[in-house]
Amino acid sequence: MRKLTIPVVFVLLTALSSGCEPRGNDDTESTKPVHCTVIVDGPKADEARDNFAGRVRYRCATPGAEKLTLKIKIERRDGDAWRSVASRTHTLKGKQTYAAELKYQSKDLSLSCRTGTFRTVVDWSRTSRKDTEGDNLISGAVKDPCRPPIFG
Repeated sequence: MRKLTIPVVFVLLTALSSGCEPRGNDDTESTKPVHCTVIVDGPKADEARDNFAGRVRYRCATPGAEKLTLKIKIERRDGDAWRSVASRTHTLKGKQTYAAELKYQSKDLSLSCRTGTFRTVVDWSRTSRKDTEGDNLISGAVKDPCRPPIFG
């Protein structure tokens, strides 16, 4: 059993450390669209607890999307409905959309602290090689994001 373990561990370590960064679709002849990943984070207070921000993280494979549009909104619960209290749209192109493997770029939308229940929403779309993809992502709800944590 021990003789088999050492080669298996060696192969795994070699594969994991070999710089597995996907190169995406650098081939200019390719018609396959560039893949993008978008993640939305719930509202979180800054260190001074003066403001809170909703964050969107994103990354596209090389060479980046022709266009990545991120419409970020912070919404506040009003009874059973959610109402937008702030929004901003970012339009990014090419290298602005690229991030290395396991890394993300991000865009934030911040507000001054106030009470209530808030969430971050992003409507995004990506255009690459005549293909468009998009989605609507919603974070979890956060009550009073600037309130100091109970423990710590």
